[in-house]
Amino acid sequence: MNERIFIMRHGLTRANLENRFTGRTEEPLTPEGIRQAQEAGRLLAKEDISAIYASPLRRTMETAIAVRKGMARPLPIIPDPAFIEINIPPWEGKTKDEIIANTSLKYEMWRKNPHLFDLPGCENLQKVKERVVPRALSLFARKTPVLIVTHMVVVRVLFCYFLGIELKDYRVISVPNARVFVVEKEPQGFFVRTAEDMLLSDVA
Repeated sequence: MNERIFIMRHGLTRANLENRFTGRTEEPLTPEGIRQAQEAGRLLAKEDISAIYASPLRRTMETAIAVRKGMARPLPIIPDPAFIEINIPPWEGKTKDEIIANTSLKYEMWRKNPHLFDLPGCENLQKVKERVVPRALSLFARKTPVLIVTHMVVVRVLFCYFLGIELKDYRVISVPNARVFVVEKEPQGFFVRTAEDMLLSDVA
């Protein structure tokens, strides 16, 4: 049984630069985002990754394509809705300042107590956890590792699970654009590190 999966957030988008909540809108990567993803692919070129599972949104699919190009291998890219971004429609397309200005959108609760955030018709962190964790765990059953390309909220929620961090503290996890992490399943639990750290340890 495979004991590793790779996880990354999509590359840079214009909305990231504008501090705008993208949500499930179809935001493309910037040229810099494409470059970041290709560089991530080059970092992973020697890994025995057999497939890329990506959120079906445009920015994650473009990231997966650019990663595959960087890896220079014809890997299958599998759109997987389990890894789609959190669903908060009233926030979509708005800047952080615009969301803060409308108190009914509960940004202050999201900032201070993210585990308690709840808007009608929207997902909360617990619901994200319930859809992403079982799917991620199922990928350990594959014979070879896979790469998951997803979103910041999803990565944070997954790492809370893998590292035993409560959802209320999920902001302690930093997830830069196109940063690749590897999750290793060990007898005592899960271990998370960056792909760069793994590369350095392999060289050493």
